[in-house]
Formats: sequence, structure tokens, C-alpha cells
Amino acid sequence: MQPTRTFISWFVARAPALRFLLRFGALLGAFYVLMNFPVVDRAFYQYLCVNARVSNALLHALGQDTAVADVTIHSARYSVSIRRGCDAIEPAWFFCAAVLAFPAPWRRKLIGLAAGTAFILLLNLARIVSLYFIGMEVPAYFATAHLELWPAVFILTALLLWIGWIRWSRSGSPSSHAAP
Repeated sequence: MQPTRTFISWFVARAPALRFLLRFGALLGAFYVLMNFPVVDRAFYQYLCVNARVSNALLHALGQDTAVADVTIHSARYSVSIRRGCDAIEPAWFFCAAVLAFPAPWRRKLIGLAAGTAFILLLNLARIVSLYFIGMEVPAYFATAHLELWPAVFILTALLLWIGWIRWSRSGSPSSHAAP
């Protein structure tokens, strides 16, 4: 076989995976470009404030005497600020980019995007609340939980949600396997 034919057959055999990787990479790149626009940064700050208010409400429901000011939740015993990176937007977008890049019917993509993103964003509220308690009760473990454990949980969650979504999107009738 000629080298050109070998390359062409290799490329054709891997074209679906290569298309996925190109789409996925382009979507991730678009996210990081978009996040650097000032208007997005201002809107994003409001999203962080909402995270702080909702987390504060959850802490109140758990019996904590906390208050919120902008992105900071505080009490007499401890305070925690929600900053960029403490928001679950990156793992949510990672999941969304993987779903959007994968060949599946748009209806299933939309359902997956809504369910997966909601799950990741709700998990982030649990993360904020847990970090408040960890910082208040066992501050020596705060950095490990914040910088190592929770990021790993989010990476694993996004990956498992995507794999679960693939399985679900491929289930059903043979016509559900057709690319849009």
C-alpha cells in the first residue's frame, strides 16, 4: 500500500472521533474567549452573587446564622467568598461542549444539556455549603477540600454525566442513532 492510501484509510476510519475532538476543542476555546469579554465578566459577577445568596439560604436552612454581602457569606465564626473558579461554570461547559460535539439528535442534546448543567450547578451549591462547614469546623482541611477534592469531584461528575448521557442518547430506536 502507498503511504497516501494508508493515511487516507487511517483518517477515514477515525473521522468521527476527529470531528468530535475538533468540535469539542472549538467549543472549549469559544468558552474561554467569551469569558474574557468585560460584559460577560460583569454578568458573571451577578451569577456569583446569586450563588452566594442561594448558598446562604441553604446555610440558614441548616441552622447557621449567616449573612451575605455581594459574593461573601459570613458569620461570627467564619466567612467564605465565592470567586471565579468557585462557580462550576467550567465543568458545566466542559459537559455541554462534550454533549454538543457528540453526534446525537438535538432533542436528546437539549435534554442532556438541561439536566446535566442543572445537576452540576446544584452540586456546586453543595460544594459551597460544605466548604463553609469545613472551613468553620476543620480549617486545616479547607485547602485540600477546596483545591483538590472538589475539583476532582467536578471533573469526575462531568465525565460520568457525559458517559451516562451518551448511553441514554444511544438507547431506544435505531433512528435515535442518526446524527442531526
